[in-house]
Amino acid sequence: MTISSLQMVAEFEKLQALIGELPSTQRDLFNRCDPRQIREVRDAVLDDLHSDQASTFRRLSCLVRMLPVKRAARLATACGPVVAARTLPFLDPLKVGRITRQLPVDFLTDITLEADPRALRTLIRHIPTDQIAAVAAALIQQRHYITAGQLADALPSTAIRQVLTLISDDVALLRTVFYMDEPEQLGDIIRLVDNERLNQIILAGLGNREIWPILMWVIDQVGRDIKSRITNLIVERDPETLNELINVANNQALWGPILRSLDTIKDRHQRSLVHLQALRDEQVLEGLMKAAYDEGLMANTIPLIEAMNGDLQAFVARVGLRQGADILEAFIRDAVRQNHADVILTLLSRMTDEEVKELTTLGVFDDNFILQAIVSAGINTGQIHSLIRFARRLPGKGQELMASLMAADHGALLERLLNRSELLGDSDWNELVTLISKARIPDQVKEIADVIRYQSHQTSRALKAHAENMGSELFKTLLK
Repeated sequence: MTISSLQMVAEFEKLQALIGELPSTQRDLFNRCDPRQIREVRDAVLDDLHSDQASTFRRLSCLVRMLPVKRAARLATACGPVVAARTLPFLDPLKVGRITRQLPVDFLTDITLEADPRALRTLIRHIPTDQIAAVAAALIQQRHYITAGQLADALPSTAIRQVLTLISDDVALLRTVFYMDEPEQLGDIIRLVDNERLNQIILAGLGNREIWPILMWVIDQVGRDIKSRITNLIVERDPETLNELINVANNQALWGPILRSLDTIKDRHQRSLVHLQALRDEQVLEGLMKAAYDEGLMANTIPLIEAMNGDLQAFVARVGLRQGADILEAFIRDAVRQNHADVILTLLSRMTDEEVKELTTLGVFDDNFILQAIVSAGINTGQIHSLIRFARRLPGKGQELMASLMAADHGALLERLLNRSELLGDSDWNELVTLISKARIPDQVKEIADVIRYQSHQTSRALKAHAENMGSELFKTLLK
């Protein structure tokens, strides 16, 4: 169940609250719709329902307009909540506000349950705040979460604060906001909640596993500041709860909110999060990778990888290799795009030679831009050994491409690499000599020769020694 699926559930339940429970065949049909389509059906049903006998209720509204407020209130009570609710759209909002002052909360609650929520949203600002808050609280207490939720984002801030005072059931509040008609406004509502109460609400949600999908939905609806407040509170929980939460995210396809909030989690929490036992489960890790790919969030996994120890990075690399070229290439491209090509080399350093060789067959490494980013990252971060190991295991065409990159721009990359020669071991020198020997175009050879000619005596001597040991005629010629 993705976030989109949760939104579909919310819209479907609002529709069923209006027309009654649908048979299984029709439920299956709606399961193939997106939330917007279901909402359009609900709006059409509301239009049809409230257009029936509209002329009668319009005439009744004319009578109400002529009556004094107190008599109009008595008429509404006598006619009952259904008639009162159907007449509302035809009344002047100011007159409605004055009439409601004469009506008890129970009756107003009954009217709210019968009325078109779209009409109510336009009338709310004309009704006294204490009455609005009392009705909203009554709806929540009576578990009419759908009706309360549809009006939540239309309530004035003073009414919301009053509702928070009147309602102590924090889980009920989470259930209510799930049915908001404009969930993008949830962040504005949460900003009205003080830290202590927000912590209380989140902890209540964590204590009720049935609510976990809604809790993840909430995280996905709010801005970065509130996302950070919520996610950092969650990751402070005990490992057992977090492991269960990750398993729920995996089983119900709810990785999206977690991935989108990773960069808001404090470093100390990220370290504890990535070493949870649940993430050492191959099936869970595969679910995370596939979700990141499907939702275009591969780059969001980088903070996780960076916070891992070497053993877990090796595990991630091994599982990642089994996910296929599409997922692997998406990760590599996103890492480069986010200026994190060094993470690619970090993972390469955790792989066996066979695994590196398998990885280097990917078509993404035929891209000059990708290779150049990896070379630059290796030089900048000192991962020279991993860089050369990677380059030498590229297929022949890839090695030639790498050699041409080293020669490009007057050998700028090669010069930068040789400036870090103190990081090269014997095997690295051998592999570097072999790699650069792949240069075949005369202009490339000349650029390489120019770079080598101006190296320090120590570097030139090392290159010559390894070239002689390996019998590299090209290098022996360059070093004369």
